[in-house]
Amino acid sequence: MQQRARMKAVDRFRGSENSILVATDGFARGMDFDDVQTVIHYQLPHSTDVYIHRSGRTARKSLAGCSIALISPADKAKFYSLCKSLSKENLQQFPVDHAYMPAVMNRLSLARQIDKIARKNSQENANKSWIQRNAESMGLILEASDSEEERVQGHKQRKATSAHLQKLQQDLSDLLQRPLQPKTFSRRYLAGAGISPLLQKQLEGLSKRNINNNSSKNENKGSRFVVIGQDRVEPLQALQNSGQEVCVNIDKQREKRRLAENWKRKKHEEKKCTREQKRKEKRKAKERD
Repeated sequence: MQQRARMKAVDRFRGSENSILVATDGFARGMDFDDVQTVIHYQLPHSTDVYIHRSGRTARKSLAGCSIALISPADKAKFYSLCKSLSKENLQQFPVDHAYMPAVMNRLSLARQIDKIARKNSQENANKSWIQRNAESMGLILEASDSEEERVQGHKQRKATSAHLQKLQQDLSDLLQRPLQPKTFSRRYLAGAGISPLLQKQLEGLSKRNINNNSSKNENKGSRFVVIGQDRVEPLQALQNSGQEVCVNIDKQREKRRLAENWKRKKHEEKKCTREQKRKEKRKAKERD
């Protein structure tokens, strides 16, 4: 982004308590915000220094905050190395209700398809405008090299792509208007899987929004950043209440695995000895008979 656009984005972020700012590592240095409650590491940084600067955007001036890292299986080695450099042996595991994930992934899939088509269209338009600008600067007149049939085919393809894009956007908009429902939710019988407090709140909020659809934007402020599957719980509160810790010390994990394997081996040998002993007892009983 250009500096002017960057500063406008920062001003919009400061001006709304419910805003989310997507930024690069360059933003992690020098920018000071008083009330950022949550930092999410979408990708793990390559150095401890960058991780500290990123996380340092929250929990400032003695306020509370949380830093959440999204870890894929491929990131484990880098994550453990990062924790080791920070002298961390245990970390709080962020609570995730997996029953809501299919609904979330459905929305994400549509958003990715829309983004892919929009990016492709934007790139094609940028290439065309670049050629036209250069031709104009050199005083050249561009002639269409395509045949009539190719132009008609291209027009049909662009029209079909535009219609497909509009349909995807409409489908995503419809899904975003509905409350998230867990996988066990029954559409036919509303109480079939029970109504969670979260779902009850979402249904009430949806009905109120439909009734007050014509009210002003100031009267309809968006909800705060909350955790999917929990009843109006913000990330910091969810993290504090989770009570689940994961060991991030590699040496301790290896020791735990070694102890677990030894225990399994011992149990297996005990079972084997027990079977052998039973066999011997049966043989002795047959000999007596």
